[in-house]
Amino acid sequence: MIGELAAIGAASCWVITAMAFTEAGRRVGATVVNVTRLWAALAILVIVHGVLFGSWWPDVPTSSWWYLGLSGVIGLALGDQFLFRALVDAGPRISTLMMTVAPALTAIIAWPVLDQPLGWLAMLGIVVTLGGIAWVVGERRGDDDGRTYPNPARGVFLGFLGGIGQAVGLILAKLGMEGIGGETIDPWTATYVRMILGTVSATLLMAALLGTRRIDRGTGESSPSRGVGLVSTLIIVGAVFGPVLGVWLSLVSIDRIDAGIAATLMSLSPIFILPVAKVVEGETISPRAVLGAVIAVVGVGLLFIAAGDASDEPDPQLSRWERSAPSSTSSG
Repeated sequence: MIGELAAIGAASCWVITAMAFTEAGRRVGATVVNVTRLWAALAILVIVHGVLFGSWWPDVPTSSWWYLGLSGVIGLALGDQFLFRALVDAGPRISTLMMTVAPALTAIIAWPVLDQPLGWLAMLGIVVTLGGIAWVVGERRGDDDGRTYPNPARGVFLGFLGGIGQAVGLILAKLGMEGIGGETIDPWTATYVRMILGTVSATLLMAALLGTRRIDRGTGESSPSRGVGLVSTLIIVGAVFGPVLGVWLSLVSIDRIDAGIAATLMSLSPIFILPVAKVVEGETISPRAVLGAVIAVVGVGLLFIAAGDASDEPDPQLSRWERSAPSSTSSG
């Protein structure tokens, strides 16, 4: 029961993170939110790593630094930058739903890169997931359908790019966690390394955008107040519920129950966010939106069932963490 509750808690944490970053992104822009929350998460991870491992700096082989560092750049700096812009452009409900493409894309990429061929059940899961997303995205909305967003079409596209970034970042992270000579890297240490390189690259990206004056400064909508205190609070809340509580609960869940069951429960964020989007964002949630989200989550579940069937005879050279199925939520 603890494992199941932890997985559901992780999915709930990521809903809170999405809502907090959406509001912060409206006020100061997606780029500032991404960089600030990375620095906040990095500070938290430094403390956690020091307490858990007795070291303030990760002891990781050079080969793993390359893979994990590139994973941080693609998954955290670029992928999450796209996701946070999508949160502003299309809203948290659609953006969270778009991120369910990550497990499907991960499975597709893992076929040639990790030599993990797709079975018929995995292919069915991919088709069902993408079908559920297409069903929701293709819905026509009238002028009286609740809250409107500045650029939903671009938000859908950027959400898809965010899913690609997360999928590629996850594959690179798996390669980096293998280490050398059969040595494996602990997930917390791997997250720490990813966060270091992701934070540095995202900061450089923001500096480059500032230099060209093309940085996203937010829409300024929803409130006349643009106080630093409120934005800082939103970013800290998002960082705490994302890379700290969310990641910790996900690790507790995978440690207690089957990874496929845990990951499926953690992919329920698109369902959990529906009532929150209605209450907080004022969105009108149609039956089609609910059905599409359910279909997408069912597709993710089929993917993880297929992953569980494929791992009945696990490779002894792989740790239990490397055999864990990918989550459909932001790794940040």
